Amino acid sequence: MADYHKLACMIATHGEAAIFRRFDTLNIKNLLYMQAELVHLEAELRQIELEEKSSADPNRTAYPFSVYDLRESACSGKVTQWTKYLEIQSKLQAYSMCYKQLHRKDGALLQYLALRKVAKPSSNAVEVLQGWLDRPEGGDFFLKGREAYTWEMEKDLVSLNEQQPGQDGLTKLINEKLVPWYHRRWGHRTQKPSLTAESYGVWQYDQEKLNLLANAISTLLASLLPSISILVLYLLSRPVTKLVAILWFSVFFSLVLSAVSTARRIEIFAATTA
Repeated sequence: MADYHKLACMIATHGEAAIFRRFDTLNIKNLLYMQAELVHLEAELRQIELEEKSSADPNRTAYPFSVYDLRESACSGKVTQWTKYLEIQSKLQAYSMCYKQLHRKDGALLQYLALRKVAKPSSNAVEVLQGWLDRPEGGDFFLKGREAYTWEMEKDLVSLNEQQPGQDGLTKLINEKLVPWYHRRWGHRTQKPSLTAESYGVWQYDQEKLNLLANAISTLLASLLPSISILVLYLLSRPVTKLVAILWFSVFFSLVLSAVSTARRIEIFAATTA
């Protein structure tokens, strides 16, 4: 019988299915509420400061110049600058950052900033997860009510699958476009799906073999492009035609370089002009 335990086992087995909601709207609303609360607390603190500064009590007028006196005022049992500051401090730490047991803990702002940097899942990974949830031998529609639509909001999804560092555009193209196309055409007939209980019916392709394919294509292009360009320029006789051919080969070279490498734009520009 399908349940959350079976879903968790499937995700643990197939890391690309580690897809979760980011809850953008709720996170932003949380920040707005905390910000509004701090705005009011800031105004209240300023009002208390003005009252104590104009007070006839010499102890209260000393607060702006002595943190010790300010801290001791909390013992009076009244709302003072220090008690209001302590209230603001806890809210401000939650809003920006706080520290607990000497370990740095990000507050709401930095947490949301970090969340925005988490990569989005590929459409293929979302389809795999949704397909597993719908198949009788997989999730078998065990999610009910609103929970059944958790993975329908693709714009709000993030992937916790550890991305390969420096993955180039060609490898991404093979993983996200070529493999799904191949699987729909022929792969589902030749590739054997997983038969384990938690991931029954999930097809998985060897990433190392896909990387070898990407490397082979890159090596082939690196060998052919200079040779083809030299051959074409040799066959052309008119100078203007040669210049046009050089222009198109330069454009094609820069496009291929951006696709098969992780080079930055300035590095591609330098390689093309060289």
